Amino acid sequence: DESEEWLRTHVSKLASSASEKLGKRIEFKPTEVLANADYCKAGYGVLTEAEREAIQLFAKHEGLLLDPVYTGRAAAGMIDLIREKFFKDETVLFLHTGGQPALFADEYANKI
Repeated sequence: DESEEWLRTHVSKLASSASEKLGKRIEFKPTEVLANADYCKAGYGVLTEAEREAIQLFAKHEGLLLDPVYTGRAAAGMIDLIREKFFKDETVLFLHTGGQPALFADEYANKI
């Protein structure tokens, strides 16, 4: 898919640039970035059971608050891929990029 290819290229460039700013230049390749739109089917802002579970797991076990629109969905997808053994003998890193304010929106107040 063309949009996934663009995303992988863009994210790999951002990751390479960020590594340099952290003092260790690492050249990330687009093939090293996972872009998977399979978890976006519920629609924008529609909270699924998997997303609710991911938000609760991160809060309970990591002390991280995820929003129900973006990072909650990304975490739910990552958790599903881990459970399905997509990552074989690999360390998985979830980079939390923010978004907590949406967690407190009236729309989600009683759903999480």
